[in-house]
Amino acid sequence: MSGSFGRKLSYTGIGDLVLTGRAATPQILVIKQTDAGPSLSLMDAPEEMIGTRVRNRMDYLNNHFNDPASKNYPAHFAVIGPAGEQWETVWYACIVGTTQEQLMIGEDKWRFGGRLGMGSVLGSKNVVGIVALAEKDYYRKGDARLKAINNEIGRGDQTRGYRHPNNRDGLGGTGKNSQFLDSFGVLPVKNFAPPGENVAVPVHLETMRDSDEFIVLDKNCFGCQISCHQDFYDVPPEGKDPDRRQARKNHGPYLGRYEFEPMELSGPNLGILDPHANLELARLDDDLGFDTISVNVVLSFLMDYNGKGHGSVGDGITFGDFEKAKKIKEDIAYGRETLFGKGVRAIADEIGGEESAMHSKGVEFSAYLGQTNPGYPFAIAGGHMSMRTLLLYVMDPGCKPESADYWVHNITNEGWKMITKDLHGGCLFAMTPPDQVSEGIESIFGIPFSNEQVLNATFRAHVLGFALEQKQGITAEEYDMPADIFVGQPKGDLPGVHFLTRDLFEEIRERVLERLHEDAGKLGYGQYIGA
Repeated sequence: MSGSFGRKLSYTGIGDLVLTGRAATPQILVIKQTDAGPSLSLMDAPEEMIGTRVRNRMDYLNNHFNDPASKNYPAHFAVIGPAGEQWETVWYACIVGTTQEQLMIGEDKWRFGGRLGMGSVLGSKNVVGIVALAEKDYYRKGDARLKAINNEIGRGDQTRGYRHPNNRDGLGGTGKNSQFLDSFGVLPVKNFAPPGENVAVPVHLETMRDSDEFIVLDKNCFGCQISCHQDFYDVPPEGKDPDRRQARKNHGPYLGRYEFEPMELSGPNLGILDPHANLELARLDDDLGFDTISVNVVLSFLMDYNGKGHGSVGDGITFGDFEKAKKIKEDIAYGRETLFGKGVRAIADEIGGEESAMHSKGVEFSAYLGQTNPGYPFAIAGGHMSMRTLLLYVMDPGCKPESADYWVHNITNEGWKMITKDLHGGCLFAMTPPDQVSEGIESIFGIPFSNEQVLNATFRAHVLGFALEQKQGITAEEYDMPADIFVGQPKGDLPGVHFLTRDLFEEIRERVLERLHEDAGKLGYGQYIGA
């Protein structure tokens, strides 16, 4: 989870935190920095922290542990929303962390431990929030090399795609992916079935940026030079100033943040192409404490299910229905709906329709088509975050989509390398290659470190993740994708992509699993895989 909570936690003297058992009543865990080391205590959660939205919880903690009036912010926070409190029926709640900007200006600009139900786990402990309070910030500055590395990350070609066009010739931030994928006809639309190219133009970042209805500020996390996300504001009563600099200073209320995954999955993939509705739905996910990917893939499945005539679920919700989408999200978060919070696999097991339930191993697809990405099932943490095969179809000039050799090579030799970010804790969008990581470690800690050590540690993490899946009992058949996406099926012959046959996928799966079993044995994880 990015933002400022993690660094504050480290300043208290805590490196790892393991919670066992469950509190009898809702609690706030308070961790304080002291001269004698970290101090941990529990305090009863007040009514402001129970059943309320995330922004209410953050406001309470900020006013209770910080002094906003004097701009003194020794504490940062991690909380669950109402979705996390309903952990028995919501399996994809997230943990929401503070940022420096959010505490200072009060707008909901949080960061998230989003995927795989981390908020549900914390909720099961009856812990509704964690406070990390450190009056002194202890951090290693590194030697002269670190500044050069940071400048290269913030200004160099490796992050160009995540910068604003006015920021050293950037390509537009994460939101650019919407227009980019739409131009190829592979942007997820109506439950991962785009009917063609350029079908979601009204909610492209570029369209919304040029609109007179919004003022857009390209923002960065505190201290970063990249500015990868876009904050959207309403225009003031007198209208939008044509001077971009003046418009930035004179805007209306905050409307939400444009980031690719939340906007895409709460917009085009639900058949919703109204920019205001799209921003509101994405913002609602954060305020309720949902993993925005999972909750919106659930909704697109329900819409698809009803549209196919299987039955009528979710009050008969259909594609494009903003009001019902909003209501269902609120019903899930507050426990009024007890099935839809368990994810598309559990829903399909109960009502049918598994052929169009977009998941692998029970984890909902991110905002990239499974039809273009046979690597989905072999990711260990959320599809697009731990197996970088998601964009090869549209970005690799040498892509051979119908070749099993091509996919097996990229899954077993390349895709897992993106896990490096999870080991060193840096931002995904920094795109730091192994040489920058190893040099940064040497600069900060004075420990000799090599590119090979970085990659070896990353590879071991990848293979260990697979081995632990085997220990949990996941079978070869569960490394699969929904039947509808294969050639010859309803979503398998799209105008923009139609190469993934069932036979091709099964060959890829057999060879990848064979390689993973071999690697697990060689690395000493045989006890987990039954070897």
